[in-house]
This record gives sequence, structure tokens and C-alpha cells, in this order.
Amino acid sequence: TMLSRALVLALLVASANSWLTVMPCRSVFCVNSPLLRKSTSLSMFGGAAPGGESNDEAEAAAKQMGLSLKEYQVAMRMQQNLGVALNAHRSEGGKSGVTVVYDGNVKPVSVALTEEALGRGKEALEKEILEAWGEAVGGAQKAAQGEFQKMQRDVAQE
Repeated sequence: TMLSRALVLALLVASANSWLTVMPCRSVFCVNSPLLRKSTSLSMFGGAAPGGESNDEAEAAAKQMGLSLKEYQVAMRMQQNLGVALNAHRSEGGKSGVTVVYDGNVKPVSVALTEEALGRGKEALEKEILEAWGEAVGGAQKAAQGEFQKMQRDVAQE
């Protein structure tokens, strides 16, 4: 049926190798991803987040990377700030009852389809889902790029 094909397409848009649940929510079919994380451990510098290691461990990690302890601590703080910003960001795409949401890590968060959107026909719905997906992903990529640039400016100011 058209509903099942639309939900399959929504699942494909939202999947990105994650577990998903589909549920009705007030005449809207939602696809939710458990990708909402409390924190992200970025591996761009290695090591633990600030406060996650002893001073001796931090000094050893800094030495291994050719950094001073202060430089290492700045790098870890910037890493943590970047992770928080990317996890908190939401980029939404869609209109007229089709909504796709991605986070700043360019990971899917949800897809919602209203009954009205489902009634527009298979081709129109598929087109709207793909357009919403493109808007959400594009916004998330732009946000991620902006956060990386902000981090670079912050590092330069330190």
C-alpha cells in the first residue's frame, strides 16, 4: 500500500545504520532514532574528555602528542565543546506534513509524516520526503562546518 511504501522510504531516509521505531503520534507517523546521545566522544585528539583523566595521564597524553599540558587541556576542552554543540543542533527539513530532522553530527533524529501528506499520493510523498531529507542533511552539514570553524577560531584565541 502507499502508506507502507511511504514508511519504508521514510525508514530508508532516517536509517543510516541506526535502530528505529515507527509509531503513530497524533495522526502523524514518526520514525525516531535512538541517536540522541548525552555526549559524544570525538577521537580527533584521542584521550578522554576534560576531567576524565588524572593530571599524570593528561601530561603523558600531551607529551605523546607533542603538546604542552595547557595546549592539551585546551584541545580537550574544545573537543568537548564541539561535541556538545553538534549533539544539541537540530536541522529540520520539509513542509506540508513531511518533516525530517538531523543533528549536527549529520545523524538522523526523526522523520514525521502527517495523514495529510500520506494522502497526496506516492510520487508526491516520495519527492517531498527526499526534498526534506536534502534540506535537513544540508543544514546539518552547514552547522557542522560552522562549529568546526568556530572551534578553530576559539583555538586561535587561546
